Amino acid sequence: MKALTKTNSEVFYFYLPFLIIVFIGSYLRLDQFAVQVLLDDEWHAVHQLIKGQPEKLFQTFSHADFSVPLALLYWIQLKLFGLSETGMRWPMMLAGISTLVVFPLYIRKFFDDKTTLVFSLLLAISPLLIIYSRTARPYSLTLLLSIMALAAFNHYVAAEKSPWKPGLSYFACAILSVWLHLITLPLVVAPFLTVGIPALLARNWNRLRRILWLAVITAMVLFTLVLPPLLSHPEILGNKLGIHTPELATFYGAFFTWLGTPSLIVFLLGMALAVLGARRLWRGFPLIFGLLTGLGLTLGVILLTQPEWVNHSLTFARYLLPMVPLLLLSISLGVSQFSDVLVSHWGGRGNLLVWALLGAALILTVYASPLHKILARPNSNSLHLVYQFDFRKDHNLVDQYQQSFPLSPFWQLLASSPRGSLKIAASPFYFETYHWDAPRWEQISGQRVMPGYLTGLCVEHRWGEVPDGDGFRFQNVGYVGDPSDLAKRGFDLVVFQKPVKAMTTQGEVELGKGTRACAKAHRKLYPEPVYEDEWLVAFPLSEKVRSQIDAER
Repeated sequence: MKALTKTNSEVFYFYLPFLIIVFIGSYLRLDQFAVQVLLDDEWHAVHQLIKGQPEKLFQTFSHADFSVPLALLYWIQLKLFGLSETGMRWPMMLAGISTLVVFPLYIRKFFDDKTTLVFSLLLAISPLLIIYSRTARPYSLTLLLSIMALAAFNHYVAAEKSPWKPGLSYFACAILSVWLHLITLPLVVAPFLTVGIPALLARNWNRLRRILWLAVITAMVLFTLVLPPLLSHPEILGNKLGIHTPELATFYGAFFTWLGTPSLIVFLLGMALAVLGARRLWRGFPLIFGLLTGLGLTLGVILLTQPEWVNHSLTFARYLLPMVPLLLLSISLGVSQFSDVLVSHWGGRGNLLVWALLGAALILTVYASPLHKILARPNSNSLHLVYQFDFRKDHNLVDQYQQSFPLSPFWQLLASSPRGSLKIAASPFYFETYHWDAPRWEQISGQRVMPGYLTGLCVEHRWGEVPDGDGFRFQNVGYVGDPSDLAKRGFDLVVFQKPVKAMTTQGEVELGKGTRACAKAHRKLYPEPVYEDEWLVAFPLSEKVRSQIDAER
């Protein structure tokens, strides 16, 4: 382990770039954060809240699985001061930004500053970590908590004095991580095997006793939290298992997801550096054995249980999310080792070459990054499945599926207006985003597109919409049945997508089924349309907008 004492200049030269990197990573995560539409699996907990009683949250994981502690937190917010999209996402954002600080400072105990700074930068620009920091699902939290649990466990077994402090830290992090997302269980129990079995073989009874105490207490609380929903509705879990199996293409695609790139060149460069740094990682990182064991156990559980959708690279990569920091750390060590070799052979010239190569690699990585589309302005739908299903365009089934959807010239017409100058409420909205084409509308028009809720206008209730009130304070939606409220929310246009049939890669699909009567309801409530074709009809919320659209024709 490197010396812990550092000169003032060493501290300055580390912390100044480190804080800049943390700022960059935080900015990338917070960019347009407050205007993101709630999409896909983020709705699972909301649907539970709409259904009813908080006591039932303890009794089921539901077919559309939700995180029980997050759902309880949302229920408390709902009752106390209202629930908004930002209110649902702030714990994950806090965890995502904390990861930028906690992970590098922890690995700095074992590796040099150069490795730490490279690792910090790779964490900061990781597309998957950025996406999950902004998503109202527990993945960002469980990544932080599970790694912290492993670190606390190591301190617990090694502590000579006051072992209860790291023991309590492990207990809290492990319990909360598993309760948030059950798939993290193999990872947090792994150190009991990696430390407990050697202690048993060595007949180290003191260490073994300490491990058993922690195991018993942790298991008791976990059983209390996890068993009720499993025993109450075992059929729900059974219905989601034995369905899909990861294939060879799943494993291969997962590495692109973990590395956060669609580029084969970046993929090969990253893997080469990871292999180069693997030896240092194995020898110098005390958590490596526990991490690899936990990931191996998780993989074993996946192969045995065959959960739904795990054949897709994104789902598989998410279940093994700790591979992201592990892979990035190995790459950072590879960079450090490569630079050391160049400097040792060519001295100052080697140092210049290192900076040139690192700069070129960084430029290539950023150039190929999917963040260009995800963080484009405006983009209120950055959490749409099309941006993350697979970073490789030719493997992105959602993108291929939606290419067959009809596209009105209206969106290109709006591109004549200054970028981001218009805010549009579009309906019908689909929370399952493979039918929600808003990313293309935003990309083409350069205008902000948010859901227009039809509840209260032409339907009693649509799945994937919340009432305006009853504790719900969603900001990134428009209630189409209330034009004055739309105006207060800053909307300029109301767009209704007419029902249409499209031939997709999955066969014929009917979009807008069940909303045919809504066109007539729009015409009764709003003034004459500013635009209409066979696919959509657009209503202005002010004469100024009407004049603007007319001028652009």
